[in-house]
Amino acid sequence: MGKVVFSSWAGKTVDNRGLGVKQHAYAEDLGLPSGYDHTKVAAFMGWDGFVVWDEKVNVVDMAHAYIKEVQKVCCGECMVGYIGITVLADTLARILDGKGREKDISLLQWLASGIKENAGCTFGQTAPIPIIDSIKYYRDEYLKLIKNKKAVPKSNYKVMVTAPCMEACPAHLDIPGYIQLIRNQRYRESLSLIRNGVCLPGVIGRVCTAPCEEACRRTQYDGRVCIRLLKRYVADWEMNSGLTPSSAKPRKSKEKVAIIGAGPAGLACSYNLALKGYQVTIFEELSVAGGMAAVGIPQYRLPRKILERDIELIEKAGVEIRLNTKIGRDLEMEGLWKDGYKAIFIAIGAHKGRKMGAEGEDNDYEGFVDGMKFLRDVNLGRVIEPKNRVLVVGGGDVAVDCARSCLRLGFRDVNIVYRRSRVEMPARKAEIEEAEKEGVKISYLVTPTKILARDGKVIGAECVKMALGEPDSSGRRRPIPIKGSEFVMKAAMIIPAIGQQPDLSFLPDRNQIKLAKQMTIETDTTTCQTSGEGIFAGGDCVTGPAVLIDALASGNRAAQSIDQYIRKGKVTQGEDSKLEIAVKGINLSEQREQEIVPREMPQITSQLPLKKRFGNFREVENGFNAEAALEEAKRCLRCYRVMVWLPAK
Repeated sequence: MGKVVFSSWAGKTVDNRGLGVKQHAYAEDLGLPSGYDHTKVAAFMGWDGFVVWDEKVNVVDMAHAYIKEVQKVCCGECMVGYIGITVLADTLARILDGKGREKDISLLQWLASGIKENAGCTFGQTAPIPIIDSIKYYRDEYLKLIKNKKAVPKSNYKVMVTAPCMEACPAHLDIPGYIQLIRNQRYRESLSLIRNGVCLPGVIGRVCTAPCEEACRRTQYDGRVCIRLLKRYVADWEMNSGLTPSSAKPRKSKEKVAIIGAGPAGLACSYNLALKGYQVTIFEELSVAGGMAAVGIPQYRLPRKILERDIELIEKAGVEIRLNTKIGRDLEMEGLWKDGYKAIFIAIGAHKGRKMGAEGEDNDYEGFVDGMKFLRDVNLGRVIEPKNRVLVVGGGDVAVDCARSCLRLGFRDVNIVYRRSRVEMPARKAEIEEAEKEGVKISYLVTPTKILARDGKVIGAECVKMALGEPDSSGRRRPIPIKGSEFVMKAAMIIPAIGQQPDLSFLPDRNQIKLAKQMTIETDTTTCQTSGEGIFAGGDCVTGPAVLIDALASGNRAAQSIDQYIRKGKVTQGEDSKLEIAVKGINLSEQREQEIVPREMPQITSQLPLKKRFGNFREVENGFNAEAALEEAKRCLRCYRVMVWLPAK
């Protein structure tokens, strides 16, 4: 943190006012932003106090700017918070207008302390803390303004409102906001708020990896709030009620935008651009839209009707989806410019399976099937003959999905072989546990080195046992073959699922669009711009295989950049991106006092019984009913974090 004029954060105070530079005490590194967009910060105020770097800062003005933003987030359910914060804002405004009274200081102190002690949520309990600190440590500044009886010019502050869960969500959804609406049974409004950041609410309510739940502060007390299932509840409620969401009337525009790929990133980008009024066309190679959500995720996790409904609503927003249209085969990418498209967004995903490096894997043996092709065939309803024994190679979600799909298709003996241990296995823990419950066997620290075949058909694999060495570039311990440990595993089918990469063969000029070492498209991470003029990219073709919410978030960012590019001819980093960078180092879960929270364990959902999961692809996980959704929504602590900071002049 370095030298400051004053710091009050996390219950620790450093006061250097009136001291010479050599006498200055150093504030600890509190992880607060001392800079914003390459500009130094003069002062910062947030939920746990404030820091002043420039002695000329008017702390009373900053307190007023802060409490005005707090007022916008206040839900109004408890009168202590709603009325108290309103009076705080009005009183501070009166002082800054030169109309303050000395007794206003006592009023501010009494109100702020009362709100802190009696507010009905975490937000209300923490929001007044910097006001209390400002009065305690800058009382003379308040008195000076009151005695001068002169209006104070207001400074321009940068503002950000977030929460630990919001910051963890790649799409930065207003999670406390939509949960509060569920709590008040305002389901349509809740879903509308969700759609502001996620155009596939029914999908993401089922298959999101939910990083927001990992960040939930409720875990400090009993258990995380089931945010994903609450999102699913309102999406299902709308569908089951036969309601159609009301869409905003977009501004009309003649400009056309081409999207290559109808996966989550492409759908998100197209939806946002359509709402901005652009004529958007998606060119999709497959016979169905949805990308990995359609052909990579089995229906027992994501029923097709859910995806189809979300896509239908995107089409109703004005997006045209041309299926069975492959760029590079049916249309050339260069031809899109001639057809009048002003920008192109590449969102082709990563559907091309990676090689195992095993001898014989390129011999086109019957029974050797790439994991992505296998799942695509399953999801498109193609006939797959069950085998007595199958080996699925890999440790990610695709491998687990392949194995669980095999059981539903009638395969009798399903085995996953993974070259590392259970600890390093990247598949989600819950998915691994469900696979084991269903009968999938997992062999750890094993890798195939040679595919065995007879008469052109797979009969097994020669494998070797592995030991774990030092961590590699992925951060996981590197698997090392153990000499002399070779053995054979019999199988009638082998399904490699060790990762995917994008098929970029359609790109007309590799020199025009730079590629990363991993053979993915290189972009600016904040704007999604490629090195090609007017060409943007996002999703798995940029990041490599990632999770669905990441792809949706990249599509959202790309839409903003494309809109800016078409309107202004260039793309600059948006204000939201600058703010995100500024707050990255802040520990949003930290606060000086722990609130009193009644112990309330998460609501539990039921699952399809094991005996009913075979021979079909019925959805395994059940969602919340209305009663459970309301009870779960009440568990949210509303951990909003309001922050204001003043850039130095």
